[in-house]
Amino acid sequence: MNCLAHIYLSGNDPDITIGNFIADHVKGKDYLHYPVNIRKGIALHRAIDNFTDKPCYC
Repeated sequence: MNCLAHIYLSGNDPDITIGNFIADHVKGKDYLHYPVNIRKGIALHRAIDNFTDKPCYC
């Protein structure tokens, strides 16, 4: 389900979707070797993971 959420949150740009989908396999600064919109997808994936991994203090 996690990968479906990432794809859904990618919007309409196929390159952002690809970046968001492959991001778990791109380590460190290796994302810099990809085209701009794929880099945006990788950054989006990392931001989503960062947000969802924080504890909830409800």
